[in-house]
Amino acid sequence: MGRVKPVLLFLILAPVLGMAQSTQESWDNLKQLRPGQKIEVVDTSMKSLRGPFVSVSEEAITLEAGKSQESIERAKVVRVSVRDNSHRTRNMLLASGILGGIALTAVAVPMGIAGNEGNSCGACAAAIAAGFGGGAAIGALPGSRTVYRIKK
Repeated sequence: MGRVKPVLLFLILAPVLGMAQSTQESWDNLKQLRPGQKIEVVDTSMKSLRGPFVSVSEEAITLEAGKSQESIERAKVVRVSVRDNSHRTRNMLLASGILGGIALTAVAVPMGIAGNEGNSCGACAAAIAAGFGGGAAIGALPGSRTVYRIKK
């Protein structure tokens, strides 16, 4: 009976894991891209092209590269990623709160234990400010998500 449970668990999870992998392997995913959306296309020679999306067909994907349009054949496309800027403010606030809270805790707990009454701690304030500022900076970094990837 002990062997049956892992096998049963595998049989239940295998289709779910298979679906998760195959979602990026469909060329049809590129139809969700909007013209002008910033994308990155990596080809079979591992050359990376970045620019605004123009169009996609069954044969190729086209993007603006500099002042011209560049088309990459479907057979040569390894990966297509899209830059996600939509949640930048949320990410800034979230990361700022997390790192700021960690810095505040790291400074406040030792200060409370030591009972350092009446003395201000400039370095403590700087550490807390750095935590909040560093979190905001990390949260402001643009992210990207893979829309298409060839089967390995």
